[in-house]
Amino acid sequence: MTGSLRSTARNPIAVALMGFLVLIFLILGVSGGGGRLPDALKGIDPNSVISAGQHTVSAQDFKKAWDRQKDSIDQRAGQPVPLNFLVERGVDQQIVNQMAQEQAELEMLRRSGITPGDAQVDAEIKKLPFAVDRVTGLYNERQFTSFLAQQGMTPRQAQTEIRDELAHRAFGFAIEAGFRTPRLYAALSAVQGLENRDVSFFVMDQHAVPMPAPPTDAQLQAFMKAHAAELTVPETRLVTLVLFSAKAAAPTLTVDPAAVQKEFDFKKDSLSSPETRTIVQIPVKTAAQGAEASVRLARGEDPGAVAATYGAQPIVYEDKPQSAIADRKLAVAAFALKAGEVSGAVQGDLGLGVLKVIKVTPGKVATLATARPQIETDLRAKLAQDKVYDTTQKFEDARDAGATIADAAAKSGAVAMTVGPLTAQGTDADGKPIPGLSEKIVKAIFAASGGGAGSDVTNTEPGEYYAFRVDRIIPAAVPPLESKRPQLTQAYMRETLIAALKAKADALMAQMRKGGTIEAAAAQVGGHVTHQVGMQPIRIQQYQALGRDVLQGVFSEKPGAVFAAGGPGGIFIVKLDAVRSGEVMDMARAVQVIGPKVNQEYVSDVEAAVRDAAQAAIKPRTNLTLARQAIGVDQATLDKLNAKPGAKPGAKPAKPSGPAL
Repeated sequence: MTGSLRSTARNPIAVALMGFLVLIFLILGVSGGGGRLPDALKGIDPNSVISAGQHTVSAQDFKKAWDRQKDSIDQRAGQPVPLNFLVERGVDQQIVNQMAQEQAELEMLRRSGITPGDAQVDAEIKKLPFAVDRVTGLYNERQFTSFLAQQGMTPRQAQTEIRDELAHRAFGFAIEAGFRTPRLYAALSAVQGLENRDVSFFVMDQHAVPMPAPPTDAQLQAFMKAHAAELTVPETRLVTLVLFSAKAAAPTLTVDPAAVQKEFDFKKDSLSSPETRTIVQIPVKTAAQGAEASVRLARGEDPGAVAATYGAQPIVYEDKPQSAIADRKLAVAAFALKAGEVSGAVQGDLGLGVLKVIKVTPGKVATLATARPQIETDLRAKLAQDKVYDTTQKFEDARDAGATIADAAAKSGAVAMTVGPLTAQGTDADGKPIPGLSEKIVKAIFAASGGGAGSDVTNTEPGEYYAFRVDRIIPAAVPPLESKRPQLTQAYMRETLIAALKAKADALMAQMRKGGTIEAAAAQVGGHVTHQVGMQPIRIQQYQALGRDVLQGVFSEKPGAVFAAGGPGGIFIVKLDAVRSGEVMDMARAVQVIGPKVNQEYVSDVEAAVRDAAQAAIKPRTNLTLARQAIGVDQATLDKLNAKPGAKPGAKPAKPSGPAL
């Protein structure tokens, strides 16, 4: 259904509509004007990954977007995917392009005058859950700014993002409300969806042609040459690697009970949790106001409304210990009340106030029995780190004295192991990950200059170290024939068989196109002809057993067409016998049902056209090098990527791309 709509959308009327929409934006000032220099000609902010007029994306913001996408990719893969692997395949470029298009659209809306006012932005902020006090139900600016700080944002940045979101939302509503798909579109979709197609087909399996003879060495050599790109094995390395791991050593260590007791005595107060309370304080000026406020709070009135009566705002302490309450005297009074109780007017060090206890959470006193597991774990981890550090010092002393990496490992109590052949993606020759190798270690190994090169002891994280020597570099090459003879023979025969089947299918279809019957063609290869009457696109799920390629031909070819397509069990030879219209009443009912969906798809096409218009008019600039630096791509990889044919490092216009992974 979507395909037919997109085909319809390419007709002159739809093209004119979308072109008119683009023209409107250009007239409204998207290209700049009024004598000022167009934003596209002002250059690019060197500190921005994306610049689209007044809309920019900093390196920090791009990294946040990358991290979200990277987490999603890792989850789908079931394991962390190496950064360089993704970058070399252009995933970062896709994300940059997608964000550039989004910023261009927002900038186009701004220049077109679609800019929510400050009051509208402030009203939207006050609806945000993290900006509303859970006790009073009122907007709390301090809570809002505190939340933003945790996210690494300033209030100005938040206001800008919300303003852009409101503009985008308003424009989306306008498109949805202003564009209505002509009923003709739904009618065309209904006509096509309920069209009846009669087909005849038979399946030609591999027995339709003689089985190919086993290849000669000369044929295999020619086959290897033709498929050299797919057969080339990437560069691999053999290394001697020594790992020093506190995580691995910790389970083998025993902790002294006296040390556990000493640590518990030292940390007991911090391990215990004090009683906390949620308290509302209403500032008052007189005892009479305090008495009145006390009665109103006891009746359950909203603290915000009570405080407003006296020209104040409620002060809320949520799950705070007594020491966290600013006024010492009020703190003592509050912690003397029970949950739900309300005080009278209490004179504090900082003023007069009425208190209500909303919730009481009792404190917990730590015991050695409850604290022991964590204390032992922490002490064991510290002992392991100390032990591993001592081991690395002994290893380095031995290396400085001239010992080989293997001898130094033996003298220090570590283990040297041979790893490889290892690929730059951290896998073995069969593509399986090698345990114990982090991305950082693999990068270091492939950054080494050549055979015999190695590293000093280097840490990957606290308590985790490594050292290595590159023993051998195996260059990228096509493997010798003998090492892959069975696989190559099988691939050669499969390719030869497919070519023979294709040639046979072409010959049979040529006979049918010259007037031969499908029954005669089927008889030549022992096939059985099946006649399928009344196939409808709207019921395509019923025919899934035929395979996607067969169905694509059935519902796209013209009457009388003969075609071949791969499917379950072999090659299908198909003839489209007839195409008949559906029932008028069925089509009328379908128009009513699919109308809303067609309208939604039409609006999506219009929105896509708007994004393309923004891309062309705003011409956002991107800095791919800065983006890659922000996500931690090392200089060696950057140089390698920039050295590729056609690579243009640094800032450049963004190009439209598909959705980011």
